[in-house]
Amino acid sequence: MKKRKTRESLIGEGEVDLTPLIDCVFLLLIFFMVTTVFIEVQGLVVDLPSASDSQEEQQQKKKDVNILVTSNGEFQVAGNIVPRNNLIGALKGAMEESNNKNVIIQGDPECIHKDIVYAMDMATGAGAEQLAFAIEQDADE
Repeated sequence: MKKRKTRESLIGEGEVDLTPLIDCVFLLLIFFMVTTVFIEVQGLVVDLPSASDSQEEQQQKKKDVNILVTSNGEFQVAGNIVPRNNLIGALKGAMEESNNKNVIIQGDPECIHKDIVYAMDMATGAGAEQLAFAIEQDADE
């Protein structure tokens, strides 16, 4: 009878069989590849101007509508004094002319707060999307 060579007899004495180790490494590799989750990091959304916009159009977009409230309760829109009852119409016209719905309200330090609130109400009534307030700072601040 022929003697069969067993697996142990094929491996020389003192040698280590690396086949099970390689199998384990491949199984771990497959496991980590399947269970890995790739997270998409959201960045800032930046609205860049297109190349087709001319310099004049960009300047037109940058114009804001300014309301100046004086200490005696008068309103100025785009440098023109506007009566209190005609403020909403003047704001609509100024917003169409400047092609911008942002309104900046600048009040004199001596003006009454109700005039500022009235200007805010008229600006939102005219369709302003955003309101901002401007102040004059003293030189010592």
